[in-house]
Amino acid sequence: MTNILSRLSLKTKLLLMMLSLCVLFIVSLYVLYARAEKDLIDEVRKETEELTTAFQISVEEISKTDEDVDIEKFKQLIRSKKRGMREISVVNSDKEVIASSNAAVIGKKLNIKADTDKPGGNVVEYSSNEEGQMRYDILLPIVVDRERLGYIHLATEFDDLSYLVRKNHINRLIATLVIFTIGIAAAMYLSKRYTDPIKEIADAAHKVAAGDLSCRLPVRGGDEIGRLTQNFNDMVVKLGERMTLEERLKGAEHMSKIGTLASGIAHEVRNPLNLIALSIDQLRVVYAPEDSLRKKEFDGTMAVIKSEIERLDGMVSNFLNFGRPLKLSLKGMALGPIVEETLSLLSESCAERKITIEMNHLGDGEAGDAGKSVLADYRHLKTCFLNVFLNAIQSMPEGGVLRVESAANDGFATVKVHDTGCGISPENLGRVFDPYFTTKDIGIGIGLALTKRVIEEHGGSISIVSELDRGTTVCISLPVST
Repeated sequence: MTNILSRLSLKTKLLLMMLSLCVLFIVSLYVLYARAEKDLIDEVRKETEELTTAFQISVEEISKTDEDVDIEKFKQLIRSKKRGMREISVVNSDKEVIASSNAAVIGKKLNIKADTDKPGGNVVEYSSNEEGQMRYDILLPIVVDRERLGYIHLATEFDDLSYLVRKNHINRLIATLVIFTIGIAAAMYLSKRYTDPIKEIADAAHKVAAGDLSCRLPVRGGDEIGRLTQNFNDMVVKLGERMTLEERLKGAEHMSKIGTLASGIAHEVRNPLNLIALSIDQLRVVYAPEDSLRKKEFDGTMAVIKSEIERLDGMVSNFLNFGRPLKLSLKGMALGPIVEETLSLLSESCAERKITIEMNHLGDGEAGDAGKSVLADYRHLKTCFLNVFLNAIQSMPEGGVLRVESAANDGFATVKVHDTGCGISPENLGRVFDPYFTTKDIGIGIGLALTKRVIEEHGGSISIVSELDRGTTVCISLPVST
């Protein structure tokens, strides 16, 4: 039942409420009127029976001689009929009370507020209001041989009937008040039921206008308010998607402009670097000191300079290669030798930083998981491992452990690189593969982006798990060749 009501429209609910109130009001009035009518008929029937009895007694008594009038019968009649009848009197032709249930009026003339001098035996009726009580008097002429001997006087009070009318009126008022109270309560419920969600939507719209697109509202029911709430939630979701798309487009446009500018700069920088590298070689030959000690120092300095020049040239090459389509030369090879050769290049740097290298399950045979053959481009794959190892080493400036493990399952050869460095914050972890994103003071942020691109071009995958101050684990998986 609740589900059916929740699916009804607001218009239908209001119509049902008004119709229910009208039906309740009509049924209540019908029941009250029917009950009042029954009570009134019963009361009139009782009054009629009392009047009939009174007439019988009065006729019997008026037919007797005066001294035989039984006053006690009148009194007993009044006592037995406690409601409606006030007194019964026998009045002679001179309007003098000769017998009555009220002894105080015997012998007195009756104050008749009607014309009794008209000939005939017509019944005389009149009403009066004494001390706030409605009184109804009936004079029944007693005619014998066309001679009016007197009257039977019946004095009745309609307090009981008035009470019934007042009671019925009060009941109608109470029923009306109850129905209107129910209507007001139902209206207040519907008002709160529909104004509260509208207020929630207005508050949520204010938050959305302020830029909070995470705002969502609970959907209650399938009526207009429920559909409005659902549409609001859908609108906020679409706004968030649109804003995200716009931010990505802006970022892409910005990166495109930077990439175009940087590519031009890289080309311009690369030529002087080549010239400087050639000049260093010439300096080492032409200007080398003759003294062996100074020559050793001179050669060391030249080697450092050339190493830095080669590093810069490598960065420029990576940058330029990132924007170009990859040309892979795939050959069957094992991952173990590539990993070990790359680590050997970094052994001196690890020793200087007090970093311990641990290798597990690496080898060329079946005992080594990294010995599984994969189709790969040696030069590009070596660059990928070099980028990952360099990032791990740079995250441990105070020393630590660089652990390299391999595994093979489900047709993939996997290499895991774990370091005990500073880790990556959750907000930065999702951006580590974005081009030009870096948290280091040096570098341009394309190493991992290029690595991810190369690995995916090989049909593999790369993932990173990290925790601040606990270290980082990089997992590289490549399909095993068959």
